Amino acid sequence: MGTRPRTKIAIGAGLALLAIAIIAWVAVHRPLAVDSDTLVPVPLSTTDAEQSQVGALVYRGGIDIPRMGQNIGGLSSLIWDADSEQLLSVTDDGRWVWIDPAEQDGQLTGITAITSGPLLGPDGQPLSGKLQGDSESITRPADDGWLIGFERDHRILRYAQLDGVPQPIAVDPVAVLGDLADNNGLETMAYGPSGLFLCAERLPQPEQPQPEQANCALIPANGQVVPMSIAAPGAIAASSPAAVIDAVPTDADMASDGTIYVLFRSYSPVEGNTAGIVAIAPDASRRDLASFRAPLSVDNFEGLALREEGGTTVLYIVSDDNFSGSQRTLLMKFEVLAASH
Repeated sequence: MGTRPRTKIAIGAGLALLAIAIIAWVAVHRPLAVDSDTLVPVPLSTTDAEQSQVGALVYRGGIDIPRMGQNIGGLSSLIWDADSEQLLSVTDDGRWVWIDPAEQDGQLTGITAITSGPLLGPDGQPLSGKLQGDSESITRPADDGWLIGFERDHRILRYAQLDGVPQPIAVDPVAVLGDLADNNGLETMAYGPSGLFLCAERLPQPEQPQPEQANCALIPANGQVVPMSIAAPGAIAASSPAAVIDAVPTDADMASDGTIYVLFRSYSPVEGNTAGIVAIAPDASRRDLASFRAPLSVDNFEGLALREEGGTTVLYIVSDDNFSGSQRTLLMKFEVLAASH
C-alpha cells in the first residue's frame, strides 16, 4: 500500500508534463491555423488607431498573413517585381513565394493570390535541410533572372527561372564579408545602379582596421569591393543590454538613383522585437527613416522591398514568423516622405 500513492503521484506528474508538452506544441505550431486563409488588418499602432506615420514613413496599410493552406511562413527577404506587379519572397526552408497584393487608393488591403514552390539546387533536386536550403536574400541583377543568397552554406545562386536549375556566381560572400557564422551569414542583398550590395547579419565594427570587419559591402561595376559599416537607427541600436539578437541588417533594396534602403531588426526578452530603416545615398550620406518598437505593430522583420511609381517611393516590409505560433507574418506598406532641407 505504501507504493500506490507514489505510483499515482508519478503517473499524475507524467500526465501533467504530457499535457504541458501538448499545449506548448499546439501554441508553437498552431495546427488549426495552417489552413486558414483569413487575413487580419494590422494597425500601425496597437494603442492609437489614428497614428498613420512613424518617422519619415507614412503608413499605407498592413495585414497579418496566416498559413494560407501552404504553410506560408519563414519569409526572409522581399523584392517588388514591376513586370508582374507582385512581391516575391524566399524562405528559410528553401522556397520561393509570390504575393499578389490587393490595393485600393494606394492602401494595402489584402492579397489577391499567393503561391509557393521549392528552390532547386545545381543538381536539379529541391534544396533540403537548413544547410542547403536556408535562403535569406533575393535581388534581381542587370541580366535578368534572380540572385538568391544562402547562409550556413554561404553562397549566391543565379536562377534564370525560379523553378529552374541555378548556377553559382563568381561572388563569394565569405571573400567579400569575411568569416560568416552558420546562422549569421549573408542576410541582405540588393542590386541597382550602384552595384551589388551585401550585408552579413552582424553589427558594424568601424573601429576594426580590416575592411572585412565591416558588416556590409558594395561591389560596383568595376568589381572593386567597397566595405561599408552601417548601424541601425540610434533609437534601436542599443535597445536593450539583454538583447538576444542585436540590431543587425536583415534586408535591403536599391532605388533607381542608387540610394540603398536597409532594414534592421533586434530582439530582447525585455523589449521584444524592434526594427529600423535607414537610407544610404550614393554619396554615403545617411538618413534614418524610422524606428519601430512597441506599441507599434512590430515583429521579426526580415524582408524589405522598394517600389517606385510616379515619383513616389514605397517600401514594403515583411516579418519572418520562423514557423512559430509566437510570431506573425506581417506585411506592411509605407510611403517614404521626401527629405526636408
